[in-house]
Amino acid sequence: MIEQTVEKRMDVSRQLEKEMSQLGNLREVLSRSSQVATNVGSILDSFEHRLARLETTILPLYQQTGNLQRRQLNTEKTLQELDYVISFYNVAGQVEAVIKERPSSIGVPQYLEAMNRLAETCKYFEQNNPQSVEIENVTSLFEVGTDQLSKEFRDELKKYQKPVLPMATLELLEEEEVSEDTISGVELVPPGVREDLRAIATWLDKHNNTDRLTVYAKLRSDALSQSLKALRDFQRSSSIERVGATSSLNSPGPLRARMAKMDNTSKSRTQKISNRANRMLQKAITGHVSSRRQVTTPGIVGEEVLEDSDVELYLNQVTALHRLAFAELLLAQQLVPEDRVTRTFELILRDPMDQLVAEGESLAGQARRSVGRGDHQAVLSVLAMLRHVTNMQPEYDRLLTNCQTSIRSKFAAIINMLQETCVKALEGFVDSVKSDGERALPKDGTVHEVTSNALIFTEQLLEYAYTLSPMLQRDPSLSSALSNLPRGIDQTLVAKALLGAYIKRVLVNLGLALVSRSEAYSDTTLKAVFRLNNYNYILKTLHSSELLHLVALIEPQCDKMYNDQIMEQKRLYSQSWSRVLHYLVNHDDVPLSVIQAGKLRDKDRQLIKDKFAGFNKEIEEMSKVQRSYSLPDRELRESLKRDNMEYILPKYQAFYDKYVNVAFTKNMEKYIKYSPADVSNMVDKFFDVAA
Repeated sequence: MIEQTVEKRMDVSRQLEKEMSQLGNLREVLSRSSQVATNVGSILDSFEHRLARLETTILPLYQQTGNLQRRQLNTEKTLQELDYVISFYNVAGQVEAVIKERPSSIGVPQYLEAMNRLAETCKYFEQNNPQSVEIENVTSLFEVGTDQLSKEFRDELKKYQKPVLPMATLELLEEEEVSEDTISGVELVPPGVREDLRAIATWLDKHNNTDRLTVYAKLRSDALSQSLKALRDFQRSSSIERVGATSSLNSPGPLRARMAKMDNTSKSRTQKISNRANRMLQKAITGHVSSRRQVTTPGIVGEEVLEDSDVELYLNQVTALHRLAFAELLLAQQLVPEDRVTRTFELILRDPMDQLVAEGESLAGQARRSVGRGDHQAVLSVLAMLRHVTNMQPEYDRLLTNCQTSIRSKFAAIINMLQETCVKALEGFVDSVKSDGERALPKDGTVHEVTSNALIFTEQLLEYAYTLSPMLQRDPSLSSALSNLPRGIDQTLVAKALLGAYIKRVLVNLGLALVSRSEAYSDTTLKAVFRLNNYNYILKTLHSSELLHLVALIEPQCDKMYNDQIMEQKRLYSQSWSRVLHYLVNHDDVPLSVIQAGKLRDKDRQLIKDKFAGFNKEIEEMSKVQRSYSLPDRELRESLKRDNMEYILPKYQAFYDKYVNVAFTKNMEKYIKYSPADVSNMVDKFFDVAA
């Protein structure tokens, strides 16, 4: 136990010594650390002292350097401003040589750059030194440059103020629908020139120079008018050459030399294009050309007549103006400020539109004068014009959408003028049917000229039914005729019904005129033949065309009414045989028993002689008279001959058979001159003046 206690004490002692040694080491380290901290504090205090002395020395120097830098910057800015100001005083001298040249000679971009410098210089002096002498120099030079640009703009436009070649215009007329792509094919101004003109126009507009817009509008308006005139002259020349039986189309006037340079291929193409364009526009006047030549109108020889060629030219002008005006609008959109395009376009269109209206008025005036002289076929030309102009109206409306009413109304005025002309002409035609019926009656009872003219005219109105509809609907008596039609019917059928009502009015007046005038015939048979001819002609014409269908919409009994009239006139005509039948059928006849017994008295013999003599005289007279009657319709003529034979031959055959073998005279050939076959031949020669 003692050993263990001793050993524990020794361990504790050793541990104590160890810890005392470590404590001594720790104290030593702590002493050294304290010394180091004291040294570092001394160093920091010294560094802080030195920094304070450095700040006191450097700060004034820094402030002086900053002041020097600001002075240097101000000096540089001042020098820059001086250079900027001095540059304005040098501008006039630097650009004077450029400004006095033509813009095109040195290039429009370079010229505009010089003008921009002058504009900036003028603005500087006006704002900063308006009393400077230099302002007069730059202002004067600026005005010279502005004038030069205006002159360049005008001269370049004049250089290309050439009419569009007629063939190019005709190609446009071929297009049923036009767009920017099709119109852009017409090069009014070359692309390069357009760029320069656009640059000049933009610059002038920016500097409030708007006179050029008036100049631009005037020049382009003149060019448009010249293009229309070139087309008109070209087609007139072509028309003359076609009439002269020439096979080639040459351009007129100043264009002839240019067109003469075309090779055979291009000439052939020219012919085709012109022909196609003419065929397209000819559709607008189909039907009335040949018919006008068929109708004879007395009293207009040597008078001014509305020519079909003039109408065709006008139709071309209407379409051509639209196409070329579209091209002008596209050009204006490129060369004119957006907010001034519409006004400029209106100025361009004003004179050509006035010319178009004037030409339409002139043609309408000619038509009115022709109608006044009795040439009612002239209204067909007006209808052709009206139909074409009406068809073109939507295209013009789109083109003139943004234009003033005064411009848009010009085209509407053409339509109104043509409609008024048509209305008066149609009314005049109905009146003329009444008065023309008073013309001299045909001696042979044939179809009256007024009948053929009236039917030809009304038949030609068929293709204009839709065009006539708005005008006919104004007439209360015609529009009221539609009351029997079903509600909601197609407008095309309405147009036909209105035309049917008008045709009915014509036919009614024609019928009254024929009845009234035929009373002048002293020969009642000829009167019946005259009416028969005319009623038959009317009915056949109604059947052979769509006229009957149109009239039947208003008057379903039309066909029956004319057939009844024809049958009535045939009945009246048959009364012409009454004097012949008087000798064939009457109560004073020789009894058959007496004839069979052969016991004729002198009285009986004389009665038979008188019958044959009277028959011979009447049939000869009738044959002579009725050969002079005219029945131009073969079917009617043959039917009337057949009716005559069926009416008279059986009666004469019975009369002939009864007495041919009776010895009532020694000179049988004197009384029995005609066998039934002879009478048949005589009847067959009726209505044949050459027989």
